[in-house]
Amino acid sequence: MKKVIFVFVCSLFILCLNGQERDTLSLKSYDNLSSLIDKSYLENPELSETLIAYYIEKAERESNAKETIRGLSKFINLQINLRHFDAFKAEQEQMFALATTDVLEQELTAITYKLGRSYFFQGRIGKAMEMQTHALALAKKQNQLDLESAVLMQLGFVKSFVGDREASITYLKQALDISQRQDLVRTPSATESNLRQQVVTLYYLSQAYIKSKVKDSAKAYVNQAITFNRIVKDSCLTKRLYRTQGEVNLLYGKYNEALSNFETSKTYCLPISELESLVYSGLYGKAYIGLKAYAKAQKILQEGLDNYHVSEEEEGFMEDHYKMLAKAYKYNGNIEKSNFYFEKYILTTEALNKIQDTVVGVFKQQELKAFEAELDAINSEKNSFKYSVAVSVVIILILLIFLFRFSRLKKKNEAKFKMLLEKVNAENHVASVSDHVKDEVPEDNPSDINETTKNQILEGLRKLEAQEYFLRQDCNSYNVAKKIKTNTSYLSKVINSHYQKNFNTYINDLRINYAVLKLKTDTRFRKFSIQSIAEEVGYKSADSFTKYFKKKTGLNPSFYIKKLNTLD
Repeated sequence: MKKVIFVFVCSLFILCLNGQERDTLSLKSYDNLSSLIDKSYLENPELSETLIAYYIEKAERESNAKETIRGLSKFINLQINLRHFDAFKAEQEQMFALATTDVLEQELTAITYKLGRSYFFQGRIGKAMEMQTHALALAKKQNQLDLESAVLMQLGFVKSFVGDREASITYLKQALDISQRQDLVRTPSATESNLRQQVVTLYYLSQAYIKSKVKDSAKAYVNQAITFNRIVKDSCLTKRLYRTQGEVNLLYGKYNEALSNFETSKTYCLPISELESLVYSGLYGKAYIGLKAYAKAQKILQEGLDNYHVSEEEEGFMEDHYKMLAKAYKYNGNIEKSNFYFEKYILTTEALNKIQDTVVGVFKQQELKAFEAELDAINSEKNSFKYSVAVSVVIILILLIFLFRFSRLKKKNEAKFKMLLEKVNAENHVASVSDHVKDEVPEDNPSDINETTKNQILEGLRKLEAQEYFLRQDCNSYNVAKKIKTNTSYLSKVINSHYQKNFNTYINDLRINYAVLKLKTDTRFRKFSIQSIAEEVGYKSADSFTKYFKKKTGLNPSFYIKKLNTLD
């Protein structure tokens, strides 16, 4: 009985404390609450989330759209920091709807920028770039220099992330130039925020130069960032900056110093997340490979991979890790594992290329819009008859050039179609329809493979061709070698020697030849979408299928299908 009374009294005491805490919070202004949230942001995320929930509740109760947006923004930032990238879709939609409905123009720029960041961390690169370029236009229009600097910094980060180092450095230097301008009037808190932004921009610049292997510039920028960060005193930035120092030392070949930098880095901004552990394993692996400590490199690289689930969206950024792991296994004598990870490295390169194409496409769209806007401005300023005539002449010339090129291209494509169709009609088997296009491959001397083994491999390939194994999406050198009971090295050598092409070209030829014949003979197959046709013949994306189809036949699949339909 005494125990029950004790529990009841404790519960009552906690309820009273909670009530008192809410009463205390209700006396605080939005700025006070914001400061409390920011202080608990890294050290106590659970408390930060509770305070944010109260902040949003208070703002909604008082019908304060501006503060509701501010609270939602803090919630999204917290979830990004915790890497809960699927936890804020509803909040980001609510935030954008509020800004649009209440016509909060100043807030709209910041929201668009933050949504771009959130889309990026969700792996929606194209959508992220669309929002960031829109935010940049809004910031320039409203002369919001701090936000313009922030957006340029984010664009520079994404450009570096996908391998466009030159554009990345240009964006980041523009961002740094704006943030260092002396004519910006700021409050003390805004000044601190701006200084932190400068540190982050310097960090990104150092990273861009590291990826470009320009070690002196990378070193100068990270050292400058460390100096500024002594004022900011951001533990998580300190961690990243020491880690970057280690990456700079890797470029200089100072591997032991790099390892020391990584150890120092890991003492800040604890705990270390699973993703950070993967990043550190890659950096340690690179240092150990530099020291020729291949067993250590293999162990730490493999552990990093085993302890983190790499999502499909993240595969495109794993090429360095897989390449180093393949190298470590090779030097440790495990050729099978080495081949496995080298194959994964090749596949991740293709995934990264797709991400890069997405980003380039978005930037080209924005450049086109900007170009169209400039033309509109010119047209509105120039209304004279002379100018109109000149513009008309230019447009007519462009149209004539376009029509001329289009006509030439159409004739070329029709000639290619005719040649391809004649070849299809003349051939009775799949393997030679598009063999007129061949990749140059290095001469590979298969002298170390005896004739019996070579014949066994060729017979195995013929059987797999008969089974149409090449139409499967998991058809790669590792799986094919496994199927015919050999290794990828022997398989590649025999294909190079016998077919005069590499493995990927061999598989692509089989798939494209199959597609060419099936589209010719199967009218139902022609009604499929390009994506569906691509999947039917073993590709994961319509882009890859179209690229290889064009490479092998000289035609786009859509044109080929259209011409076949006219014959019917």
